[in-house]
Amino acid sequence: MAIVSVLIPVYNVEKYLKQCLDSVIGQTFSDIEIICVDDGSTDRSASILKKYAKKDKRIKIITKNNGGLPSARNAGINAATGEYVSFVDADDYIQPDMIKKMLMAAVKDNSEIVICGANVFPRDPAPEGWLDWVLSPENAYYETGDEKLLFENHASRPFIWRTFMKRELLTRNKFQLNEDIHVGEDNAFQFRIYPKAKGITLISDKLYNYRWYREDSLMNSIVYKNVEKKCLAHIKMVLHVAQEWERSGDMKKMGKDFLQWSVEFLYDDFIKMPLNERAENAKLLTKVWTDGGFYKYQYSFPDHIRDMFKYFYTVAEEKPFKCDVSVIISADCDHTYFEQTIESCLEQDHKNFELIIINNGASASTYSVIHKYLHKDKRVRVYNTSKSHYTDGYNTGIVLSAGDYLLFVRPDDWLEDKNVLSEWLSTAKREKADVCLSLNKELDSMYYSGAPAKYDENDSTYYLECVLGNAMFRKKFVVDKKLEFTDYSIESGKVFLSAACLISGKTVVVDKPMYVSRNVYKQDWIPTGECVKVLKSFADRLELAQKYSSAELHNKIFSLLVSDYYMNLLINNTKPYFMTVQECPNGENSQSETFEQIIRILNLIDPDMLPNEDGISPTLPSFFARFVDGRHKYIGDISDEYIKV
Repeated sequence: MAIVSVLIPVYNVEKYLKQCLDSVIGQTFSDIEIICVDDGSTDRSASILKKYAKKDKRIKIITKNNGGLPSARNAGINAATGEYVSFVDADDYIQPDMIKKMLMAAVKDNSEIVICGANVFPRDPAPEGWLDWVLSPENAYYETGDEKLLFENHASRPFIWRTFMKRELLTRNKFQLNEDIHVGEDNAFQFRIYPKAKGITLISDKLYNYRWYREDSLMNSIVYKNVEKKCLAHIKMVLHVAQEWERSGDMKKMGKDFLQWSVEFLYDDFIKMPLNERAENAKLLTKVWTDGGFYKYQYSFPDHIRDMFKYFYTVAEEKPFKCDVSVIISADCDHTYFEQTIESCLEQDHKNFELIIINNGASASTYSVIHKYLHKDKRVRVYNTSKSHYTDGYNTGIVLSAGDYLLFVRPDDWLEDKNVLSEWLSTAKREKADVCLSLNKELDSMYYSGAPAKYDENDSTYYLECVLGNAMFRKKFVVDKKLEFTDYSIESGKVFLSAACLISGKTVVVDKPMYVSRNVYKQDWIPTGECVKVLKSFADRLELAQKYSSAELHNKIFSLLVSDYYMNLLINNTKPYFMTVQECPNGENSQSETFEQIIRILNLIDPDMLPNEDGISPTLPSFFARFVDGRHKYIGDISDEYIKV
């Protein structure tokens, strides 16, 4: 009988399995049995296991129907014969001395559980920041798994694969992983087993190598990219632990800490979910928290924790409703008129809608407004994310949305009247339209002239004079056509709108102003990178115009490009502005990409699609000549700077 049983669940990991097995076989401590549980793999994993088993008699293969990770681990535990068990995931690998060091720590401290650190890879894409933190433990010893270990030591959880434990601890308590919990099963297992352990040692050595990201990972594609599924799975885990702790008596010992941990653990994902799902699950959670002593502990919690609990308890009282529209706002900086924007949405006569606010790195003052309305109106959903372009926020909002229709609102604009949603919605439904446009009102008009007051209802070119907020989109149409926002700088919304209207089976217009656009972003200079994006937006829309034979879009892009606003904006980009050569060592002000896009535009302009009016056609070459002149002046300024240096 081996001293250590190494348990490896295997499911469709042919790309990584050899590296994992080699790292286990090559351990400096050799008195091990290697139990590989093939959980119904459909790739070459099974044949790889068989080849390795022929080479190394320590490898035992268990083959079973697919039941998920907890099921595979349970099968390994049941088959283990070693004095200790160690868990390794088949897409990871371990350091050569991992088993030896874990065993030495267990024997030295007479501990039933040993926890080590881990290296996180790959580094591109960058791992989430908390991973390095929780996988970097400090050396420590605990007599048992009390609240100090479970809630105060950040490195004690989660991840079962960096734990090494006495098998007798499992058999003595008849422990098995809950096979109905597939997300957070490690946490659930640790919450149950740590309080029963006699001695727990943490060592700072990073002995495990954790592959945090796999594009082909089932968990990554189905669960972690789906906020709702992830949160529901975590709620299920919390409810399971609460039930087990009530049964074992641990809730009486550590209930206050568990309540605070669970509300913090769930809150940030919970506020992203649709209201109906929030209300249903809040009822389950608040019952468990009440049974666990919430009213006994509530005034001992910090203020922000009490606010979280209050949010859950008030959401539990909400009634379900049919969500017709998802209004999406992407907040990415300090927005002066943000509160007015939100009020104009929440005061709508039509109540069956949700307001999804994407916090894309908004300022503290803007976030305080977000927090206020999140707690004030439960139709508000909030997705907090790191700083990114507002278009990423809109794409996230599309994925999150529960409504049949989508409306994208800029955080400094507003809806004109209280009946905007009802009129838009009734028109879109009556006309069975994919896109429903409205006339536009603008403050401080920048370059759009505004939609004409009179129009032919059979003419679908009004999008040429609209901003993004002038349009309501049928969600099924957006999803089916795989429409997404791309970062085109100040033109991002217009490109999405143009593509949607050209692809749309039916676009209709509501004959009244519905949306007010406040152009707070007026400027006469943009960085070179933004300039390239704007030019690319023109080129891409010209390609759209060719693809769908739209002379209207073609000519609109042409007229925008040669307008005073854009001509000055783009030509000003050739100036060094406030950035010296020393401040741009990598050529940040280089116009090579700008020229590439201009050449692309010149190749896409079709003279046959332009109106036959004297003076129009020569305008674009004139713009190009002015751009080149500006570029030469810029190069001259750079040369002068070098001479000075």
